[in-house]
Amino acid sequence: MDKKQHDLLVIIVTYNAMQWAKRCFDSLLASSVKCDVYVVDNGSTDRTQDYIQKEYPDVMFSQSEENLGFGRANNKGLDYAIQNDYKYVYLLNQDAWVLPDTFERLIKVSCNHSEYGILSPMQLQANMEHFDNNFRITILGYSQSSTPSLVEDLYFQRGGDIYEVDKVMAAHWLLTRECVLTVGGFSPSFPHYGEDDNFIHRVHYWKMKVGVVPSAKAVHDRSDPVWSQEKEAYVNYYIQQISRCSNPNHKHSVIACIMQNFISYIIYRKPGFWKYSKQLFQQKSKFEENFKKSLVKQAFL
Repeated sequence: MDKKQHDLLVIIVTYNAMQWAKRCFDSLLASSVKCDVYVVDNGSTDRTQDYIQKEYPDVMFSQSEENLGFGRANNKGLDYAIQNDYKYVYLLNQDAWVLPDTFERLIKVSCNHSEYGILSPMQLQANMEHFDNNFRITILGYSQSSTPSLVEDLYFQRGGDIYEVDKVMAAHWLLTRECVLTVGGFSPSFPHYGEDDNFIHRVHYWKMKVGVVPSAKAVHDRSDPVWSQEKEAYVNYYIQQISRCSNPNHKHSVIACIMQNFISYIIYRKPGFWKYSKQLFQQKSKFEENFKKSLVKQAFL
């Protein structure tokens, strides 16, 4: 495939990535579509920086002095992509890798479906036999870790080169240049988690679509997370409410989000309500300012 026709920048945010680095970066070298790679390291302490720069000298490398999180770190790469006229951007998690034909299949579908701003391959576990469980829950609506093979997921055996979805996790995202020029980058309202949901909300706000491509497959190598009570409180009382008050399609006020937290607390008696509701209220002006910025094209870049 002609690289000049399909200039592709892969952005990888790293933080202590040594466990996955070789598999991740080697998969890019084996891709049938050649790509440039832009890495933002969030302050690794396991010498990830040294390994990448030594073993993959062609990678463009940016060392952050602080942990920028997923969103702000990716924004550095997205800004580079816009400034250097890349036609496509691929956001790739450090614990993920692509197959040789992943990019080729996604780009082919994108060329025929320009209304899609985000395309994802089918995201598999490392055993290549099961979907990533989060991907399955999001796309198919159920969890079934005992499924013996992908063939049993008949939803994607009906034919067709693309399926529109409400959302898909950002371990593997192909973004068109038009999408980045329009939507921009990730909102700084989200410290960790939720930034990809908000980005998709804004994709829909600008009347673009999100889809998965059944013929394209890639790997997300992780175990199903076991969340502590504190993490559940953080996500449910804080991140989900930031998402609600940042969604341009169905916006809620910060006060309404705090009231929703209170209702959840009364029903379920889960700890964390007071802590995170206080944080929501204290950052009310910041969320409102970022919401206004998110409605402008190329926001946060």
